Amino acid sequence: MLILALDSTAQVGSVALCEDEKLIAEYTLNTGHTHSETLLPMVESVLKISGYTVDDVDLFVCTAGPGSFTGVRIGASTIKGMAFGKDKPCIGVSTLEALAENLVPLKGIIVPTMDARRNQVY
Repeated sequence: MLILALDSTAQVGSVALCEDEKLIAEYTLNTGHTHSETLLPMVESVLKISGYTVDDVDLFVCTAGPGSFTGVRIGASTIKGMAFGKDKPCIGVSTLEALAENLVPLKGIIVPTMDARRNQVY
């Protein structure tokens, strides 16, 4: 199953393409531009470099927060537009659960956090 995933909930935007659990390509960008300007070019680049097209993608995924409200809306609308346009499924995943997943092999309590600004964290 070919999976295209986006994260636009923080200042840094990311796009990843996976086949089942194998990472094929990823693109992370921290330019200060809004995700509405960068996400689709990042998707296009990841697909082109990997030799795939949007038609090849089986599942579309985006982070659903917490995080920047505008970033969440940009990511969700981008992924939903691609998925609905191709009549493919799309899902949202918790940004904090996705962060925690990186540390699953470690023992102990995992507490993912994100800067919520104004001296607060998610």
